[in-house]
Parts: sequence; C-alpha cells; structure tokens
Amino acid sequence: MKQQISLDDLNRVEVNDQPGRTAFIKEWGDFGFDFGQEDTSKFYIVCAVIVANSAIPQLEKSLEKIGFTEEEQLRVKVLNELISLDFNLIFLIADKGRFFRDVPVTNFKGAFVKHLYDQLYKNLYHAYPKLQIAEEETGLSEFQAGFKDYVRRERPVQNLFDQYDFDFVAGRHGGPAQLAEWLSGTVGKQFHGENTGDYLNILYWKILNIEKIPGDNAVNLNPAADNSRFNQEIANLAFRKARGYIREHERDGELEKRLQVSFLKYLIFEAQYGNPYKFITSKQILSVLSRYADTRLSKDFLYRKIVAPLRDARVVLASSPQGYKLPISVEDISAYLQQTNSIIAPMLHRMGLCREVILQQTGGKLDVLAEDEFLKYQKYFD
Repeated sequence: MKQQISLDDLNRVEVNDQPGRTAFIKEWGDFGFDFGQEDTSKFYIVCAVIVANSAIPQLEKSLEKIGFTEEEQLRVKVLNELISLDFNLIFLIADKGRFFRDVPVTNFKGAFVKHLYDQLYKNLYHAYPKLQIAEEETGLSEFQAGFKDYVRRERPVQNLFDQYDFDFVAGRHGGPAQLAEWLSGTVGKQFHGENTGDYLNILYWKILNIEKIPGDNAVNLNPAADNSRFNQEIANLAFRKARGYIREHERDGELEKRLQVSFLKYLIFEAQYGNPYKFITSKQILSVLSRYADTRLSKDFLYRKIVAPLRDARVVLASSPQGYKLPISVEDISAYLQQTNSIIAPMLHRMGLCREVILQQTGGKLDVLAEDEFLKYQKYFD
C-alpha cells in the first residue's frame, strides 16, 4: 500500500525515491510538407508508452497473449483488452497542415521536428524526471536519433552517482515497443480520416496527456454536449491563464510546481476529451496526481499545495462540492463563489459575534479586531 504524503513530509520526497520507469517511443507519419503528394501524411503522431521497470516482464507476457492486428474489425477488441494492463500513455498529435500555415519559416521540417522534440521532452521530463528511454538494438529512427541528441543537450546535470536520471538506455524490440508502434499507427489511422472508431476515447483512462501541435487556444467542446451555457470569454480566459502557468513552470523540478502543472494539464485534457461541463472529483484528480508523485496525496494537500497556490497566481479555477474544472460558463464561476461563500459567511458571522461579546463585556474598551492584521475585518463589520 502506498504511503500517504502529508504537508510536513513533502520536502522529503526526492526524485531518487521514485521507482524506475522506461518510455518506449514510436512515431507514425512523415516529415513531408508537400501535401499535393498522395503519400504525404497530414498528421504526425508520437506515442510514448511508459512502464514501471518492475512491470515490464508481466506486460510483455500479457501483450504476447493479446497480440496486435491490422484488421479493423479486431482493432477495437485489442484496444479494450489493453485497458487493464499496467502502462500509461503520452501522445503528441501534430497537425502538419496547421503548422505549415501558422509558422512563419521556410525550413518547415527543421522547425517542425525541433518543436516536436521540445514538446515531447517537456511532457516526459515534467511527468517523470527519473526516466529511461528505450533505445533499440537495431538503431533509432530519424526522429528518435534527433530526440536523443536533444535530450542530451537539455537534460539536467548528473546526479550524486554520476548518472543521468533522464537518459536513453539500451532496449529491445519487445512487447512495449511494439505496443507503442501499434498505438501510434492506430491513432494515425483515426486522424488520417479513415473510417475508424474513436480510438483515443477507448484509451482515455490510460492517457496521461495529449499534446496537440499547434496547441488549441480554447476548449474543444464535445459536440454532443449542451453548449447553451458556454461562455467563450470565460473559457478563453481560463485556458489562457492555465496554459500560461504551464509554459512558465513546466520545466520546474520542484515537486509542488510539477504537480500544479500536472493538475492543469489534466483539467485541460478532461475538458478537451471528456465532458467540459463536468466537475472532476478530488478522488479522480488525486488518483492521477499520485502517479506523478509516486505516493498517495491527501485532499488537504490538493487544496493547500496545488489549488490555492494556482489561484494566488491568478489561474482561474472553478470548484464545487463535486470537484474541480476549468470554468467555461458563468455558472461555473457562480458555483465556486457559492461554495466559498458557504464557508466564509458562517466564519465571518462567528467572528463578528466574538467581537461583539468582548466589546459588550469590556464596555467597548477592547476591540479584538483593532490589531493591524485584523483591520480589514474591523472595516467589514463597521
């Protein structure tokens, strides 16, 4: 059973305490930008399968039993069988056509690939500062070779044991690598416009993050959802503030900052690929964040060390007794204000009663709110 982390022992959680993990990375698509050519892909998909090192043998055995198929009728069956296995996923989904339009450069491939390296590095390193990346014995693809060079330029200094916590290591073309290759191709088929199912939705509970390139500026509403309550200005503000905080802090090594960024990424992910109107329970959020912290986190920790600092940094969050979300409507903001009022109003009332009783008892000589730190409350009651 995982130990629950408290506020007092947070600072004792170090990177070296985390269990070893390995990422198996595969790609689907090509680097071409001549979309007049029939064989030029419009999307480029990168899939990272992340597995705890201790879980790799069992995962390999399970994958041997399941097998992989290119028959579309059986693909959904395989995806559903994968859900119970012990691994997590990070996807980069790059829309090359949008990148072509949005980036004012002539060397599209160079700028495109460099951006992929940067986004993959930030997503992997932020989630798992202690991570091995499997390097197959048969050699790296063009993308992975370039990513390896990028990692070795960007990674932090060596640890106390003269080793790198984030590095490529010798691997093999086993089950997890085949899984990453099959999943990148599977998602590639979905985005290529073929007549497929919604594969990402099936994989929903295995995905830690989906990074879209270029990124979206606001929430993608579920078309099946009732959007009569949607407020574009509130949604744009909430997503802009959240993404701004992520950009500012996604390379921070401090555990609290990493968890704050992970929290925001998860709220964005839920809004884009889940139900943007639904509050996400604290239990569900803590389950996700505990994967990053490698220890159980408490609701008190979630509020005091993640939610409260984000609000202090002017990130706009909605909350209710049902959980948290990025606000996309006036109702979302009202829910937060109502919840806060239900806590603050009774406390202020009791504070006023305490002050009144003491003033009466002392004939108005002692005002307990006259001290400097309480003057704002004195003005409130007066």
